[in-house]
Amino acid sequence: MRKFTLFILLFAVLSCTDDSVHITKGVYFWENDTPSLTANNLAALDSLHAEKIYVKVFEVDRVGGKNKPVAKSSLELTSEAVKNRKVVPCVFVLNKVMLQSSKEELDELADNLVFLAKKYINEKLLPGAVVDCSELQIDCDWSEKSQGNYFYFLRKVKEIWKKEVSCTLRLYPYKFNEKMGVPPCDRAMLMCYNLLNPIKNPRKNSILDIDEMSKYLDTKVDYPVPLDVALPVYSWMQCYDRERFKGVVHGPIEPFVELLEHEEGLWYHAKSDTVLENVFVRKGDRIKWERVSQEDLSKAIDIIKTAKVLKNEATLSYFHLSSEELNFYSYEKLNSYSSRLSD
Repeated sequence: MRKFTLFILLFAVLSCTDDSVHITKGVYFWENDTPSLTANNLAALDSLHAEKIYVKVFEVDRVGGKNKPVAKSSLELTSEAVKNRKVVPCVFVLNKVMLQSSKEELDELADNLVFLAKKYINEKLLPGAVVDCSELQIDCDWSEKSQGNYFYFLRKVKEIWKKEVSCTLRLYPYKFNEKMGVPPCDRAMLMCYNLLNPIKNPRKNSILDIDEMSKYLDTKVDYPVPLDVALPVYSWMQCYDRERFKGVVHGPIEPFVELLEHEEGLWYHAKSDTVLENVFVRKGDRIKWERVSQEDLSKAIDIIKTAKVLKNEATLSYFHLSSEELNFYSYEKLNSYSSRLSD
C-alpha cells in the first residue's frame, strides 16, 4: 500500500512538471490579388501538414481623416484548401489608425471590421463548406502611445465577435510587457521576424537576426496570455537610391540575378536602368537581398524552446504560404520543428 501511495505521489509530481506542448501547424497567406491557391500552394499546404490557415482579408488605413478598409483579399478558398483545416481571418490595422481615432470612431471600426470579416467568410468560402472560422486575428504594431486606444478597440472587437480573438505580438512588447501592457485577447501570436531596420543594419539580416532575437528571449517571461509563434519563410529585395528607400520586391531574387551585380554580403546593385517587378531602379541603385536560412530557423526554434515561450496548446506558423519560397526549404525539417517544440 505504501509503495502504491508513493507511486501516485511520484506520478502527480511528474504530471505537474510536464513541460510538453501540443503543437498545431499553421501557415499565413498574405497576398491581396490572388483569387485562388495554386496547385503548388495546395501541395505545400499538404507537405507542411498545415492544420490552420491565417488569411489576411483586408487592411485598415486612415484616409482623409477616416478609417477605411484597403488591400482587400480576393482569395477564394476551395473545399480542397479548407478540408480538415481551421481558417483564421486576419485584419492588419495601421498603428496611425489607433493614434488618430476617437473612441467613437473605434466603436464604429470594430463594428465594420467584424461585419466585413464575417462577409468574407460567407462569400469567399465555398457555400456549404463546414469550416472552423471561430478565431479572428488582429495584426497591429501598436506603440506605447497607442496602447490605450488599441486595447479599447480589441475589447470592442471581442465583444462583437463573441468568439476567440487573437492578436499579433512583436518581441519588444513581449519582453517589456510591464511597459507596453498585455493586449486583452484570448491568444497572441509572437512574430519572430522583422527585427531590424535594413539600412541601419547593413550587414545583418533584418528579417531574422539570431543575435537580435536572443536579446528579447534571454530571460524567462511569464506572459499572461497564451502564446503561439510565427517564423519567416520568405525573402525580399529592399531597393535604395543611396540611402533613400525606393521600394520592396517580395519573393526570390533568382529571377533577377542577371540584372544585378553582387557587391558583398547581402548587397547587390543594378547593372542598368530596369524594373524589378514593380520597382524602377537606375543603374547603380543598391539592393539588399534577404532570405532566412534553414540553419537560422533551426536556431530560432532552439531559442524559443529554451525560453519556454509556448505552453500546453500552441500553434507554430510560417509566414507565409508561397511555393516559390518554400522550395528553398526542406519540408522535412520545417515539420520537425513542431516536434522539437513539443518535446
